[in-house]
Amino acid sequence: MIIRFIPVIALLAVVPACGSRRIAGYLEELENCSASDTSDTSDTSDTGTAQSSVSSEGSAGTTVENSGTTGASTGTTTEASTASTDATDATDATAASTGEPMAVCGNGVLEVFGPEPEECDDANLDPQDGCSDACALDRGVFVTSILYQAGALESLKIADALCFNRADDQGLSDALKYRAWLSDSTTDARDRFKRGRGRLVMVNGLVLASSWDALLAGALENPFEVTEKNQTYHGGVWTGTSPDGTAVPGSEHCDDWSTSSFLKTGYYGYSDRTTPEWTLSELWDNPVGCPSEYSLYCLQTL
Repeated sequence: MIIRFIPVIALLAVVPACGSRRIAGYLEELENCSASDTSDTSDTSDTGTAQSSVSSEGSAGTTVENSGTTGASTGTTTEASTASTDATDATDATAASTGEPMAVCGNGVLEVFGPEPEECDDANLDPQDGCSDACALDRGVFVTSILYQAGALESLKIADALCFNRADDQGLSDALKYRAWLSDSTTDARDRFKRGRGRLVMVNGLVLASSWDALLAGALENPFEVTEKNQTYHGGVWTGTSPDGTAVPGSEHCDDWSTSSFLKTGYYGYSDRTTPEWTLSELWDNPVGCPSEYSLYCLQTL
């Protein structure tokens, strides 16, 4: 049974008093954020350790006289040197065979090179702390606690701003990186995200899917029913999107989410399903008229 909700002053539900300013600010911050997403990668330069050769008897004599001190200090540094060597042996061997360096997960250094760049590195291999033992980063997801008529979304970018508002209101980390799981006539929902290797995790800590690949394959571990307020929502969600993340063929998408006209329709999913119906309901009324009020799915891009 579809649970319907009667809107309480639609415009106030969509955007709070300062909502328009926040959305404008979000769009400006989003451009800056997107420009800096790839700025973390930097080239590593040599330290330029100086080496000098002994060219006179005086220099040679100094070396001989201090040999006892050097021998004593060697014993104290051998363990550290050995540990450092052991930590890089596997990497060096792989680099020798592939011709490129490999990232070492768990060393506390974010290394974004090699065939599998790190998304995080918190100096441990605990898979449950948000950064997995393969240095894949967990991403947050929620379904909005506020319902919207289709026309209130206005566009994909404004729908993203609504996700940001909801995340920011609750103090969720990386609020600017939340996007709406929404397709229109020119864009597939899956192509709107930089998809990482990590888990997709709801606000209450339950895992939605073990990875983006799992989500697109329909392998949901729990229903996508937890809101940004850590409450449960069972109901319709605007998506316009098939289970594989592409736009539903032939959909009007409520004129690309710009109208709430009864004469237009849009497709929705259902939040309490772990089947493909989570994003594309099989109920008889799908697609529905654009004045219907549904939630949005919000997921973090990498």
